[in-house]
Amino acid sequence: MIINMTTFAARKKHYIHETLESLFASDGRDISINLIVGSSDTSHIERYRKVANIVPWDREAQAQFRAGHMRHNCNLNAIRALMYGDDEHCLCCEDDIFFDKNWLSQLMLTIAEIDEKEYVLNLGQGCDQSPDKRYATHTRQGLCGAQGIFYPSKLIRKTIGQYLQQNIRRGTNDALIGTFAKRYAALYNTTPVLVTHIGQVSAFH
Repeated sequence: MIINMTTFAARKKHYIHETLESLFASDGRDISINLIVGSSDTSHIERYRKVANIVPWDREAQAQFRAGHMRHNCNLNAIRALMYGDDEHCLCCEDDIFFDKNWLSQLMLTIAEIDEKEYVLNLGQGCDQSPDKRYATHTRQGLCGAQGIFYPSKLIRKTIGQYLQQNIRRGTNDALIGTFAKRYAALYNTTPVLVTHIGQVSAFH
């Protein structure tokens, strides 16, 4: 299993330090971390080179970059996170979340209950809990927020990444991921949430 965490230096306020601190204090502390950087500037994460793999901005990403279009560029980095690595189990997350202390063990128990092979599991959006299951079908019209999303296979990550590439100008990455999952796979929420959004300053401002 891997964690692909999107991050970029242009934030006015950074939360990644609290995010990684909570991860290292959790039962998921030994999972390989890939920091998917959204620009050539890595100054805010240099201190983590010994504990995480920094995935640098590259020529291909720069060729698709659109100056002044933050949402487009955020979508672009989300695609990079979806496509990176060959591990089957992958958590794609943002750099402004707090990990529950036992999130990994709870996640493993949750995915053991899910019969489908291809699905998207949202770790950070609350919903009514089921007394007999650790997950619930996402019933809202769309997915709002992509703070922590688990993918059970490389295949679905790649397929969703391609879908985002084809529709990159049609909406935000979370909305597009939700649309794909509802139409072509399944979209679930963990009950209860396993990660919490701590960012109070939007990356878009």
